[in-house]
Amino acid sequence: MRWAIISGMYNVADLAAEFCSYHLGLGVDKIFVADYGSDDGTLDLLAPFVRKGHVQIVPLPTHHFANYDPSNAILGMIRKEDTADWVSFLDPDEYLTGPDKLKTSLAQAWARGVEAIAVSRFNLTGIGPIPEGVHYLTHLTQKIVATDARESSAAAPLSSPWIFTRLPPKVMVRVQSRLTIATGDHEVRGAEGGRMSDPSMEILHLPIRGYASFQRKIEDTVNYFAANPEFGPGIGWHWRRWIELLKIGKLREEYNSQFLETNSAEALVAGKQIVEDRRLAAWLLKKQRLTPSANA
Repeated sequence: MRWAIISGMYNVADLAAEFCSYHLGLGVDKIFVADYGSDDGTLDLLAPFVRKGHVQIVPLPTHHFANYDPSNAILGMIRKEDTADWVSFLDPDEYLTGPDKLKTSLAQAWARGVEAIAVSRFNLTGIGPIPEGVHYLTHLTQKIVATDARESSAAAPLSSPWIFTRLPPKVMVRVQSRLTIATGDHEVRGAEGGRMSDPSMEILHLPIRGYASFQRKIEDTVNYFAANPEFGPGIGWHWRRWIELLKIGKLREEYNSQFLETNSAEALVAGKQIVEDRRLAAWLLKKQRLTPSANA
């Protein structure tokens, strides 16, 4: 059973190496990276994985989505070259979790004729912003399970900090199918049957890490929206909201509000609205123990 990931990366130097190391450790055979033209060192961090054949960089010919849809273009390439049986679509701030023998589960689904799997996503946050010198994986250990639905509008008021927003799932697809991927990698097109949700798998989402990376992402998104004027206001509504907050000087306040205070965290845990999830923190600590240079 051959398992691949397609991930778009643009200026994610704080994520690239961890994302690749983690998922390769799960048994992923190859990660196809749609490169949006990073200039922050992301490609340098990917280089060791490329040399080992674990990562393939796919340069984007354009950032105009109407002319080049990376998810379906790279999926088509994988189909043509027959390099995988399953493909996951993950952003670099998304970590797939599941049973210990995850590839065995995928092989079993493949044998049953399953063509697509929807995987639920959960935001992770922490108690207070991430302290200087602390890795985000060891700090972001609070999984938000009670979430709020939102109106897809940048101007709509939020009943709670954005981090409590209900997230749509991400999909995995069987390469030997005719399915295509909808914008955002949340849905598949052409599925008449053979689609399932797998509660044994989850995606842990870490969208809010250090403030510098948060602001850089928003600034980069300004350029992406400019290159794709046909995107309606509902697409990326939260990014549009943050762009406006950046313009009026309230982005730092918004950033701080995505983290929990000690008292509120205790109440949320008691109410089962959040649960502690240290799986990623445990993975990082194990990796650091096995790699002495990581602590140098």
